Amino acid sequence: MDSGSPPVDIISTLSDCLLVLIISFLPFKDALKTSMLSKRWRYLYREVRNICFRESEMVTFAGNHIDQYYQRAQLVAYMVGWVDNFTGGVIESFELCLSNSYSFEQGVTRLIEFAVSKNVKHLILDLSERRWRVRDDAVALERGLIQVPESFYKLTTLVTLKLFGCRFNPSRLANPGAVKILCFRWIRLENISALIAKAPFLEILIMKNCWEVGLEAITGFNDRVRKVVFKNCVFSVEKSTLDVPNIQIFKYFGKVYHFEFVSAIRGMDEAYLDFGEASEYNGGTGTQLCTLLYHLRSARTFTVCPYLLQVIQESEDSVRLKERMETRQLVLKSALEPNEFIGIRFMINSCPYLETLSFQMVDPRLIDMMVPQFDPEAYWVDNISHKCLKRTLKKVEVWSFSGGTYELHVLKYLIRYGRVLERVDLYLPIGLNEDEMLTARAAADTVGTEFEAASSNLNISLH
Repeated sequence: MDSGSPPVDIISTLSDCLLVLIISFLPFKDALKTSMLSKRWRYLYREVRNICFRESEMVTFAGNHIDQYYQRAQLVAYMVGWVDNFTGGVIESFELCLSNSYSFEQGVTRLIEFAVSKNVKHLILDLSERRWRVRDDAVALERGLIQVPESFYKLTTLVTLKLFGCRFNPSRLANPGAVKILCFRWIRLENISALIAKAPFLEILIMKNCWEVGLEAITGFNDRVRKVVFKNCVFSVEKSTLDVPNIQIFKYFGKVYHFEFVSAIRGMDEAYLDFGEASEYNGGTGTQLCTLLYHLRSARTFTVCPYLLQVIQESEDSVRLKERMETRQLVLKSALEPNEFIGIRFMINSCPYLETLSFQMVDPRLIDMMVPQFDPEAYWVDNISHKCLKRTLKKVEVWSFSGGTYELHVLKYLIRYGRVLERVDLYLPIGLNEDEMLTARAAADTVGTEFEAASSNLNISLH
């Protein structure tokens, strides 16, 4: 090869079609900038296959509400003009994130219809308001939320559908047979079961801050489901029957709700149960939650909340679950109050293969009328050593450690009977004043120097 020859510009040898494919892998805002590279690149960005209009990335709002209205109007006009000048064919993904969208329904509808006309596979519509904090903020404005257009329901190419802060009838989506991911926030979902029943390839289902959720069942027809998340939702049915034998992740945040699993699940990665600020219970709640634990017992990582730790003592068997849990990492969100002691011991006793035990310290959430029937000062003194303490438990963590009396009682017990324990990590909370810091450090020093340890390889650290 002649060393004096100019270097070959490989990019210039590629066809426009290949260049469009390359541009499509760039973040959308970077793809737009390619129009400035050269004359040849000037219009290639109009054919990209991944389109993303995020308000936060395209405009910085300033001034009063009127000024912001006109800024948003200009943004919507730009987006509509952009899709009107689009020269490409089908698109892979379309994302629209726009707040205060109800003032621009015509423009938003045009953008959705564009995505539908291009047989989009991955559709994300986030029309929620940044000021919304709780579900009722959205419910109060439901009548003003934008309704997805009629053309949307005829879309047959969807693989991913994420809808936030709009109006939508799940039962009307004609052919969601290819859908793998469904994610909803700030939305009414009365007929969600009808949609799920037509989605045999569904793998991920997420609902957050939704209301009137009519989830009667996920059946064996949906045997590919591997992740289900519910957060702060209100259901319109008394219970949901779940036949999800291959699920890997199940997370629930909200009021106690009845999930009826058809059978126990094998080989789960993670389960997470947080019943929030619940402060009441009835006679059957403890048993109901025990049944839920039983069906999720294969989860290798399991997180439970203070409410569960308290009401579990009212179950038919408050010593341990009737079948052993497969959990390796157990996370207990707890105030380490006496009301939780039986539940803490129940969970440890139910996990014979436990390797890591984490306490995430939270503010007390005491349940009305739940009074411990034992001496809390003596509860952790008893010589009761659980199987995991003898064979498998290697690490204990306390997050937001403050050195409280009951924190020390529990740590003393675990260190005394943890025969194979290797690490105890204590993490100080952020924002302690000087006196609180001194107290916590003194308590940590007590843990490290005065507690009798069953393990000769134990390392105790304060972070």
